[in-house]
Amino acid sequence: MEREHEALRLAASLVAASLAPGALSFAERLLVPFPWLGFLPHSQREQFAAEIVEVARACAAISSFERLFVVLAEWRSTAEAVASGYTPDDQLDWLDESEAVDDPRASE
Repeated sequence: MEREHEALRLAASLVAASLAPGALSFAERLLVPFPWLGFLPHSQREQFAAEIVEVARACAAISSFERLFVVLAEWRSTAEAVASGYTPDDQLDWLDESEAVDDPRASE
């Protein structure tokens, strides 16, 4: 029963964000109930907004909200990783050829 209440609170947050007055996009209005979205770039906040609504509607259609909680937890984990300094692979500089390095434990 607690998970159902949690799902209703989440749905209420989505509805409130969608109906909030102002010129902000839905994704930007989601920063109120989900402040951790602020760690994500704008494009990922837009992806989150689209996915969370899609999954919430699908879950409501079958009266099972576990997948919604999984998606929410995955996005929050992504935001936590970004906040901790994670750099996506496409933003890294990769070596063209492998290079040998010393084992840092060898100096201990």
